[in-house]
Amino acid sequence: MAKQDESSTGDSSSTIQQPSSGDDETVMSTDRSTGVAKSFSHRLTRAKIHEPADIERTTIICLRHFIAFLMIVATVAAALITWSILEQVESEDFENKVEVIAEDIRILSHQRILKLLSNYRSLSWTISGLAINSQSEWPFFADSSFPMIATSVMNKTKTHVVFFAPVVHNLTESEEWSRYSQANQKWIKDGVEMKQMVDMAISGRRLQENNHDAHHGHQNHETTDDIPDIFPDIFHLEAGEKVAEDGPGPFLPSWQMVESPRDPSVINYNLLSESHFADVFNAVVRTNSPTMTDLLDRTLLDWDSLLDHSQHAHHSTSPFSMVLYPVYKDVSREEVVAMLMSDVDWITLFALGSDEATPPVHVVVDEGCERKFTFEVSGPRVEFVGYDDFRDPKFDVYERSFPFPSDLPSVHLAGEECSYSIHVYPTTEFWEAYHTGFPELAACIVGGVFLLMCIILLGYDVAIRMRQRRIARDASRSEQILSVLYPKIIRDRLFEQAEDGDRDRANHSLAKAPKYRLKKFLGSAPATQARALDISDSKPIADFFMDCTVLFADISGFTAWSSVREPVQVFTLLESVYHAFDVIAKRRQVFKVETIGDCYLAVTGLPEPTKEHATLMSFFARECVNKFKHLVGTLETTLGPDTGDLGIRVGMHSGPVTAGVLRGDKSRFQLFGDTVNTASRIESTGRRNRIQVSEETADLLAKAGKRHLLEERSAMVEVKGKGRLQTFWLLTVDEERHRFQKIRRPSRPGLTIKSFSEKFSPMSKRKKTSIGSLSPRNKNGTEVSISPHRTGTLSPRTRERSAASQFSQIEQLLPLKSRRLCQWNVDILVRQLKQIVAFRKASKRKKNAGRKNLAKQEKEFSKQRSTLDEVVEIIPLPGFDAEANERNQDPNDVELPDEVVDQVKLFVASIAMMYRNNPFHNFEHASHVTMSVSKLLSRIVAADDILNRSENAANSKDFCCSIHDHTYGITSDPMTQFTVILAALIHDVDHLGVSNAHLVKEGHELADLFENKSVAEQNSIAMAWDLLMDPRFVDFRYMINTDEFELSRFRQLIANTVLATDIMDKELQALRRKRWEVAFKGSIHSHMDDTMDKVNRKATIVIEHLIQASDVSHTMQHWHVYCRWNERLFQEMVVAYKSGRLDFNPADKWYEGELGFFDNYVIPLAKKLKDCGVFGVASDEYLMYAQENRREFEEKGREFVSEMEDRYIHCTEELQKSSSHIPGPLPL
Repeated sequence: MAKQDESSTGDSSSTIQQPSSGDDETVMSTDRSTGVAKSFSHRLTRAKIHEPADIERTTIICLRHFIAFLMIVATVAAALITWSILEQVESEDFENKVEVIAEDIRILSHQRILKLLSNYRSLSWTISGLAINSQSEWPFFADSSFPMIATSVMNKTKTHVVFFAPVVHNLTESEEWSRYSQANQKWIKDGVEMKQMVDMAISGRRLQENNHDAHHGHQNHETTDDIPDIFPDIFHLEAGEKVAEDGPGPFLPSWQMVESPRDPSVINYNLLSESHFADVFNAVVRTNSPTMTDLLDRTLLDWDSLLDHSQHAHHSTSPFSMVLYPVYKDVSREEVVAMLMSDVDWITLFALGSDEATPPVHVVVDEGCERKFTFEVSGPRVEFVGYDDFRDPKFDVYERSFPFPSDLPSVHLAGEECSYSIHVYPTTEFWEAYHTGFPELAACIVGGVFLLMCIILLGYDVAIRMRQRRIARDASRSEQILSVLYPKIIRDRLFEQAEDGDRDRANHSLAKAPKYRLKKFLGSAPATQARALDISDSKPIADFFMDCTVLFADISGFTAWSSVREPVQVFTLLESVYHAFDVIAKRRQVFKVETIGDCYLAVTGLPEPTKEHATLMSFFARECVNKFKHLVGTLETTLGPDTGDLGIRVGMHSGPVTAGVLRGDKSRFQLFGDTVNTASRIESTGRRNRIQVSEETADLLAKAGKRHLLEERSAMVEVKGKGRLQTFWLLTVDEERHRFQKIRRPSRPGLTIKSFSEKFSPMSKRKKTSIGSLSPRNKNGTEVSISPHRTGTLSPRTRERSAASQFSQIEQLLPLKSRRLCQWNVDILVRQLKQIVAFRKASKRKKNAGRKNLAKQEKEFSKQRSTLDEVVEIIPLPGFDAEANERNQDPNDVELPDEVVDQVKLFVASIAMMYRNNPFHNFEHASHVTMSVSKLLSRIVAADDILNRSENAANSKDFCCSIHDHTYGITSDPMTQFTVILAALIHDVDHLGVSNAHLVKEGHELADLFENKSVAEQNSIAMAWDLLMDPRFVDFRYMINTDEFELSRFRQLIANTVLATDIMDKELQALRRKRWEVAFKGSIHSHMDDTMDKVNRKATIVIEHLIQASDVSHTMQHWHVYCRWNERLFQEMVVAYKSGRLDFNPADKWYEGELGFFDNYVIPLAKKLKDCGVFGVASDEYLMYAQENRREFEEKGREFVSEMEDRYIHCTEELQKSSSHIPGPLPL
């Protein structure tokens, strides 16, 4: 069995090892197919590996070709753009030069004509004066001094001949003239002798220089004995022969002339025998003004005898005209007795003033009817081209033309409708002077530079490709070595670690640098900053910066200004100013650190250190001061009075600073160090609208070449912790401009901006007017035509244009500050009108009366001069309408008609003009009261007390009803709010600067008119009401009142509100106290009223106390505001005292009077505001300021009064300046 198994095993083994021939072929076939599959798989893998590389290579080649194409396009484009820009520059220079030369020709020709007229006007009056002094009767006049006087005029006007011809009226006078001219022709020989003497003196000097006897040269001159006599009669020419005039006249014989003619045969020639001269003479007599002829031939009037061709040969063919100037018998200018004549050479009119030659231009003079003639002007050189238009037509597009000066009219042969016009054209030489081949040359240079850059870039690309191939070969060898040493996974990990290590090593040293960490923090995203501020995970971000400049900028007067503003207005100002500063800081590379209240802190020299930190900060400071002045002036129209008076105080200091991020809650970037403290002290010791810098900063600026911007402060500054320091003023933009102008144009002594404005200010010259005067005057004092129209005669479009044009006329009469206040008041009134319209639409009330019915009632009110009788205890206010409240739309969505807005503008501007220029009771004070009223009304509408009771009060359905009840219906009636604001604006119109008691004591006509009761207040109501009732404001009125009930309530509100400002009438005050007791103290009489009357009574009392508090609101505002208005009131009373209208010195009782006013009126009034319970925190604010001002005045009041007494009573200059406030308002 074993053998058998063994044999069988051996067989099978042999069977496996030695297959048959058929099986062998099968195995070989399998092996070949397997090898082919592996080879294909390997090639496929290699193709997949190399496929991205091939795509990348193809992409790079395409990009390379595309870049080359772009470079070629850029080269061509750069050349074309260069050529286009330079060609455009040359064309603009060419056109500008043509414009400049044409303008010079126009101005110079005009000036020369004016100079000629001025000189001949003087000569004409001189001749008239000589005739009067010599008691000569025209036309029989001749004077020996005429040649000398006329010669002076000729030299000034560059004319060649001057003569005058007397007017001989008739034949009888002609015969007398013949005898007179024969007897008085000696002036001809005298003139020739004088000319010979001058020539002898000139030739004598020349001969003496040539060592000849001067007397020998004198013998060559002609003697006066050779000069023939003049023709005995007045004559004219017929076929070249002289014929004596035998007509009826008048005649115009030529007479005395300069220079004396070599041939006196032209004397006594009748110029009127020439028809054209006769036309010109008639034009002179008719217009009573000088006149010029058209072009004349030089052979006329025997010019060879009149002119010396040796001197004027170059003008022998040029055109000229004659100027005839009338000579009057006396100063009345009623009778023309002679004609003064001179030639005007057109060449002398067009010569340029510069001695430098300019490219020639053609000046074509067009007579307007027939002829044209051309000159070529090149600087001072002028050549006559010919009697035609010789311009080059291709330059017609550059034509500059202007009419001949109208100061000298002309008379043409072709008719009076013809008039000269001057046309200036460039020449070919002019074109070539400004169109060179430079643009083409520059384009070739730029194209060559770009082409060279392309070649360099292509060469650089070739070098990079060669280097990349070499690096690729080295990388391939390194990869082969690494593939032998390490598996692929390990090799890839090594490469990743190496790359991470390189990044860490590159950033490790930089990351540890504090400056880098600080810079990275300031430029990182908020999320990154939040991680960096984690105290537990990182070190503090801070560093020391050696060279920095720190700036503090503080708004001067901000505290007092903000005390009378609403919070929204305060933040509007700060946001506008800080945003403007931030924009400048970003542009100037200045780092804004923070804002602290009204103080702005910035620094340069960090986080990017720079050596120019002081210079950068100085430019930033100057631009900020300039921008601030512009902003406050612009914002005054929206933020109200005194905004334009705000200033900015800037301080700068340079030195080391520690800067970093103080981490924790509300982390901030902070600056620390002595430099920051010193900069703050320097700012606090500065002045408004000025930049004060330390000595260190000044040294840095001086080294930077900015010494001219520095001005040493005269007194040293006391700095806390530093002692006395020397500081410098860095000149602002305005200060630098003023200094530059002062250096260039020294100011004339005695003429200052202040005196000029006081002298010519439209508000400084006023006249008293009646109540109904409604015609404003312009700056010259003449009435502006603003005639009222009937209501039905003007369409709304016409009234809109009329109101707009009249507003423009009145606005020009107002100072800039008053214009801004007008715009601010207009914005408030328009906003209130929009609320009235929105409320009226929501309530859907029907109109009960048309305009005609309203007009009747308006007339009835206008007849009532005594408005004191119209004061009522209870003014009805509308009840709360829940449905209307739900339908009420946003007033901002309401669009008022343009004619209404224009009428509001005109009304406010007219009210401003009706205010007198008193120191206290003026339009600015009225605007200040209006601002206080607006502020208190806004606090009423806010209803803070209701909101403070419950957080969900605003979301409740009864919220508006609660506000209505809480504010006694004032918040629900926009017309009440509008009327109170309007009453504040008009409450002191036409105030005379003295109290009602003094008007009564003086027996003033207004006191008699208003029966000695509330005189000023009733006068203000009457004047403002008359103005409002003017037909020009019909749309404005109809926007306020649509029916008789609204008109009646509007009138009652005006009367009650304005008359409430009369706080000196004891009877009215007693009635108001009684009404207060009835309304708020719950007296017996209050139980007799129903609920509606109680609410309306309280509302009436609240409105009256609101206007009273606003009228003296300066006593309940910041101390600086109080001092300013208190000083103005003192000044106004001093003016009355010095003018005899006040019988005591106001300084004697001012201190005690102010304390009594606080104790007896202001503080009790502020407490009543609080007791009303509708003004919220505003009443607390008013009471707090009133008590603080009272306490501070008690401490400083005596010194304050003493200073005012020295300034306004003992100082003559201030007294004289104050006296200018006495005149009344401009008539409106």
